[in-house]
Amino acid sequence: MMKCALPLLLLIFGTSSWACSFDDFPIYSAMKVFPIISNTLHNNQPLNVKGFRASVSRSAIERFYRRTWDDEVVTSRVDPWDQLSTLQDDCLMTVQLAEGDGVTEGRLVLSNLAVRPNEQPLGQGVLLPDDAVVATDTVMTDGPKKGRVTLLASAKSPERLSRFYRSQMMRRGWLLEQNFTEGDARVLVFRDGPALTNVLIMPAPTVTQVLINSEEPR
Repeated sequence: MMKCALPLLLLIFGTSSWACSFDDFPIYSAMKVFPIISNTLHNNQPLNVKGFRASVSRSAIERFYRRTWDDEVVTSRVDPWDQLSTLQDDCLMTVQLAEGDGVTEGRLVLSNLAVRPNEQPLGQGVLLPDDAVVATDTVMTDGPKKGRVTLLASAKSPERLSRFYRSQMMRRGWLLEQNFTEGDARVLVFRDGPALTNVLIMPAPTVTQVLINSEEPR
């Protein structure tokens, strides 16, 4: 069976600002729908995602959405998903789907294009090396915790970045709880009371990638 995977990777976004509603997103009768993310900003753009499973063929779901949206859809592919997208007023609705073992799984993605992205730089407020290039920055406020995942690239070596995060986080009052290697990657785990930050440092052919995953109570 294929599994839904959403790189979660997460500033605070209130539901009162969300003009597009899943109440307006058509749901095929055979779908079992479940939440994945909401109240989320991904690269400063509001995003809402639900997952689904259905014991029907992919083509049956595609026919349903083409009929429902009067065939006003754009098709595309983002591995492993085939995508059907339509624009309803300012709401971009996308169905991502893949079929395997007699089950079609996928995601329903809702984006409000009327909401202008926050113009603050990606990664603002995150501890970054001076040459960092932030690739993605995702902030979620669902549930009892706030979560944030930031992916960045740096020309500095993994060793130098590891020293940077150890010294700077501990200087800010964080306790280094774990420090270990996993393959070529270095993992640093910091704690400050109930707040937790994981820093994963990974060598790449031309840069070093850093994935920072943090969570704290709301």
